Amino acid sequence: MSKQMKISGIIALFVTLFLLAGCSEELPTPEDALSEFAMHWEEGTYDLMYELLSIQAKNLISKEEFVETYSKNYSEIQAGNIVVTTPIRDPEDEITEDMTEAVLEYELELDTIAGNLHFHSAVDLQLEETDELKQWKVNWTPAMVIPHLEQGDQVKVRTLTPIRGEIVDRNGEFLAKNGQVVQIGLVQDRMEGLEEYTISELSKQIDVSVEEIEAALDQSWVRPDTFVPVKTVPNEQMEFAKELRAISEGVTYLPVPAREYPLGEAAAHLIGYITPITKELLEKHEDKGYTSNSLIGRTGLESLYEDELRGENGAVISIVDEGGNEKDILAKKEAVDGKTLQLTIDGEVQVSIYEQYKKDNDAGTGVALHPTSGEVLALVNAPAYNPNEFVIGSVSEANFSEDEHRPLLNRFTQAYAPGSTVKSVTAAIALENGWDSDEKRKIDGLGWRKDDSWGNYEVRRVKDPNHDIDLTDALVYSDNIYFAQMAVELGDKTVIDGLQLFGFEESVPFKYPLTTSQIANDGIKTEVDLANTAYGQAEMLVNPLHMSLMYTAFINGGNIPKPVLFTDEDPEIWKEGVISKDYANRILSDLSQVIESPNGTASNAKIDGMPLAGKTGTTEYKLSQNEEGKEFGWFIAMNTNDPELLVLMMIEDVEGGSGYVVPKVKDVFLQTLR
Repeated sequence: MSKQMKISGIIALFVTLFLLAGCSEELPTPEDALSEFAMHWEEGTYDLMYELLSIQAKNLISKEEFVETYSKNYSEIQAGNIVVTTPIRDPEDEITEDMTEAVLEYELELDTIAGNLHFHSAVDLQLEETDELKQWKVNWTPAMVIPHLEQGDQVKVRTLTPIRGEIVDRNGEFLAKNGQVVQIGLVQDRMEGLEEYTISELSKQIDVSVEEIEAALDQSWVRPDTFVPVKTVPNEQMEFAKELRAISEGVTYLPVPAREYPLGEAAAHLIGYITPITKELLEKHEDKGYTSNSLIGRTGLESLYEDELRGENGAVISIVDEGGNEKDILAKKEAVDGKTLQLTIDGEVQVSIYEQYKKDNDAGTGVALHPTSGEVLALVNAPAYNPNEFVIGSVSEANFSEDEHRPLLNRFTQAYAPGSTVKSVTAAIALENGWDSDEKRKIDGLGWRKDDSWGNYEVRRVKDPNHDIDLTDALVYSDNIYFAQMAVELGDKTVIDGLQLFGFEESVPFKYPLTTSQIANDGIKTEVDLANTAYGQAEMLVNPLHMSLMYTAFINGGNIPKPVLFTDEDPEIWKEGVISKDYANRILSDLSQVIESPNGTASNAKIDGMPLAGKTGTTEYKLSQNEEGKEFGWFIAMNTNDPELLVLMMIEDVEGGSGYVVPKVKDVFLQTLR
């Protein structure tokens, strides 16, 4: 064979191989087409999916309808994490030119509002030729959105609403319950001949204008036999609703499910209330499964523990036909009911303290706790509002916006100047730093200033006992000068360090947010401020629950328990050894004399057979020493034999200072421990 013939043969071989390779590349596979379709499916590029449909499929649905079908149905079921698994063709499985149809299996997996869905299905593919280009196309059907879906069908979601968890006190008594309210309304065809009279009389009885009632009856959905609600009242007014039927047969009532707050105003700020969700809150919580018909906690524990109380929505995903008939249930996720919260709160104590405020229209806040365990028994705020009125929609926050008494303000979360109640803590700090509690100090008159560096300012006391005084006397008489001298001699660093040991400038570990107690706005700057801080004035601010906790140190041998709000919390020590046991007992003995001694500022709190220890305090709010200002009265007391109750009450703008508060705290002990 000649060299030229060999070269020609080699060239011919390469040309043949090239042509064969070219022919092989020109034959697409149905697997590749379905894989591309699946890629766009997962990415949500439904317009690009449509381009891969067969002519037959495109004749069934337009591009706009196709995109809307996927978008609308997947939005309805909150589809996400879509995974479409397609087959991979065996390289040895040749594609022949006469192959024009294929059936391929695939898997569809996606997360939905009702959980994960996983389907096995199959699809027809067809080889089509356009402009001399052969391409595999998908013979799409609606079942490729969701299996079993047919033309005209829709995927629907029905929400399964959980039962909201209730809130109960330590004895299992309801503080927030799933109860009912009463809708008072009319049925038009029962008023025949008495329409005007019925509407007029009902208007007078329920304080709803005739115009409002007529507007309710004129709504487009109202039929002659339809019950039309015109006012909602709390469940306790059921008898009132029944009596209204005497007006005419057209007047009736309907009990409907609703949240109830049995203690009403007495626990309003602690428990809070729920209302229908607002547009703003719906947008804020758009990823939490709320709908426009949802209820949501707005204040108090109802808001703070919304996630635990509301539970978790369930859902049913089904296919419905054009007539709205359910054809198939694809998935169902049961609702998870909310958790019932049991508090350490004692409803009886809560109401007892609140009634002490309400009977004289006082403003202030009260706290009760078990002094050894730290269990919080009451958190009271006055004035208050009735949360049941928010539930029925008869009031809103706007109704209270101009009320000078600020009934919406949650006072037990705030911090206030504690006045003389902090003297016991000052005394504890001094004892731990070598103060001689038995030394008799000579203090003359009602005023004292250290030296000329104080200018004209002097610390003043209410009473001169006319004899030298020691620590016990100073607490019994609540002597400002004694404690001012104590702080000045200790020095600001010692006082600050001691107060911080008791938890000042530190968040109280409590499952209800509280304002942190502060020593001063930006440190104690002057000696005068130091002197005033010792008896709870200057810039000192204390949260009432924190003050109550500090007093437990005197009955617990120097330890302060962590405050507990829920019965499933484990008791533990928050502050250990803030004062030695001996000094704690000494101060407790002195605080007993504040009540037992005839000279004590709280002697009116004495109860035969029930020994108490406590301390009064009066806070003055004024800009200068010589002007008149508002006084806030404080009194904190605890029983000392088998201690089980500590009560603190603070009342704003009182005449007579703490003396006004003392008998109120006494009454709480009489009502709850007897």
